[in-house]
Amino acid sequence: MKKHIIGTLLLGGWSLMMLTLLQSCDKQEVFSYESEHALFFERWKQVSLSERYRLDTVNYSFSHYVGVEDIEHQFKINLIGNLLEEDAEYKVIVVDSLTTATEDQYTIKNPVFRKGRSSDSLTVVVHKTPVLKDKSVHLTLRLVENENFGLGYMGYTDVRIRFNDMPTQPTWWTKEVELAFLGPYSYEKLETIVAANEGFTTFEGLSLTEKRKIALNTKEYISEHGITEKNGDPMEIPVY
Repeated sequence: MKKHIIGTLLLGGWSLMMLTLLQSCDKQEVFSYESEHALFFERWKQVSLSERYRLDTVNYSFSHYVGVEDIEHQFKINLIGNLLEEDAEYKVIVVDSLTTATEDQYTIKNPVFRKGRSSDSLTVVVHKTPVLKDKSVHLTLRLVENENFGLGYMGYTDVRIRFNDMPTQPTWWTKEVELAFLGPYSYEKLETIVAANEGFTTFEGLSLTEKRKIALNTKEYISEHGITEKNGDPMEIPVY
């Protein structure tokens, strides 16, 4: 009986170890650095037990940000090793073979990892240009080694931004938003929502009360200014 128990415990421990190894391999968490400190981009965010989304690839349309000329995005970077005692610069390059954006369409802000932090962020600003009305472009960035940092996990070195100015429906304008608050999407209606609600950019993160207020403000604005859809149809907001 004792031998059987010991054998079961050993087998259980071996299974747990193998499961851990498999999970690590699935995440490609293989160290590739030789320096005291190493960096890697955060790739995923877990929002529930069954749902997660990518953090290393983002999409923007300037049409969703009426009147905005520049959009800023921050990619999270994690540190392997002891916390820094002084700020240190890391190196990021543009991957030309995986980039269609031109230099006037983006700015990479000062890539410095700050002291005392286990994670920081790389700030990238994309700029609206006339050609984005007709096409989407993308920018791919890559962490590379320098005198301060090596590379962390393999496969976690690249990030990408796709952006355009083509009028597409925002992802936050869901069927629920359509039925309960704003009605069917049109670019003219989005422009009107922005005009009626100073500082508005998105429904994401807003309470039901805040969403309703935005919809009511827009409905009143439409009535006051006699705004219609592009084809002359009434611009309808279903909220009361």
